[in-house]
Amino acid sequence: MVTITELAARKVKEVLAEQNKENSLLRLYLVGVGCGGPNFGMALDDAKTEDDILEEEYGISILIDKKLSNYLEGATIDYIESANGGGFEIRTPKAANGGGCGGDCCSGCGGSC
Repeated sequence: MVTITELAARKVKEVLAEQNKENSLLRLYLVGVGCGGPNFGMALDDAKTEDDILEEEYGISILIDKKLSNYLEGATIDYIESANGGGFEIRTPKAANGGGCGGDCCSGCGGSC
């Protein structure tokens, strides 16, 4: 359902190590709905609930609330590096295309990852 790139997985592992939370899980959550569709964020979580779907790739455990699974079907978590630094991006194929805000990732309308 959700994939994570090798680079993003490596960056998540760095964050986990820096925060001394190597056993934490990566939770995807709905930030809101903007001009480009749903905007998603990420946070570290310590526990899976009965409402979560757990996926694992590159040694990263990803939690998704079952209610969001339809929106995140086929999503990709990536890490984008630029001259201004870098950050995580969640691309979702089911998000609305266009809008005036620059695309269908969580940062398209000012959301944050």
